[in-house]
Amino acid sequence: MTLKKYTSALNFRTLISVIISLIATWIAYKYQLTYNLDLTIISVAVVFPIVFTLGSAFQRREKALEHLGRAKGALASIKYCFSVSKKVSEADKEKVYKEVKNVKTQLIKFLYSESNDKNDLNNSITKIQDFIKLNRDLLGGSLSLRVYRLMRDVIMGIENSISIKVHRTPQSIRAYCELFIYIFPFYYAPTLIYNIGNASMGFEIGSTFGGSEMIDTTFLVYALNTIISFILISLFNVQEQIENPFDGDGMDDIKLENYELDY
Repeated sequence: MTLKKYTSALNFRTLISVIISLIATWIAYKYQLTYNLDLTIISVAVVFPIVFTLGSAFQRREKALEHLGRAKGALASIKYCFSVSKKVSEADKEKVYKEVKNVKTQLIKFLYSESNDKNDLNNSITKIQDFIKLNRDLLGGSLSLRVYRLMRDVIMGIENSISIKVHRTPQSIRAYCELFIYIFPFYYAPTLIYNIGNASMGFEIGSTFGGSEMIDTTFLVYALNTIISFILISLFNVQEQIENPFDGDGMDDIKLENYELDY
């Protein structure tokens, strides 16, 4: 688990980004490209979109936890309402317990699956609604009203969770962000060569006893360009993993199996 938390954000995009950064640096050296470019554009073109989409993805995850907790709590309360009713038979109580568990099972199955077909989930919710209608006289007026309110919370929690799965953060921003991460090394490499070259030249002029000391900064430029690209694409990969907090792809995804457990 310790090693996995450091490698979970690595995928084919990481390899592509590292290769591009190496190629971009090689091209800059081969054709002697050195520019004093303003790196502020990077914060606008790359960093800001990453931070925006990453923050939005984490907000979606927190909202999903809230909606799932609301739905599970309401389902547990429905079970409790039937359990305290003296007029409902034990057989009917067991039946509603089974239907409540089936709703949680179908919800988890739907959220885990890649399909958006929710017929089984809708059918399981309908069975609980039909059962409540048949037994509302046994529950009594106040308890029956409370059960209907709880059923509303169940439906709202489930529908909001489904919306989070189906509707994602703006895809155009994520595509734009990924594109600029791949372009970034071609912009950054000549700037690194210029800045580090000037710094090393200053060190050479001010070297001890007025002598000349050549400094090879090639490795440093390669390393810095690769590291920055690696960091940016890793942040993008983290955002991509929690974009759908239900698919189990990533260490920060919601552990849906916990919501199937009974109190």
